[in-house]
Amino acid sequence: MKVSVAEFKSGIDHYLELAGEEEIVITKNGKYFAKITPASKSFAEYLTSLQGILPGTATLEEAHEERIAKH
Repeated sequence: MKVSVAEFKSGIDHYLELAGEEEIVITKNGKYFAKITPASKSFAEYLTSLQGILPGTATLEEAHEERIAKH
């Protein structure tokens, strides 16, 4: 689900409850600002969510190193 910062702030209780079941993407000025994911999400589901972002041959270690190099 995608909501604006204003929507999230006005209905925070509702969205936090929904976040237990689904991913909430918060936008600010039409751009991605934050994402809330269910705590019960498995590691495999997190990796699946990266599909298309990382090359299919990338290892978890390579992804971690790339992330560190950017900062």
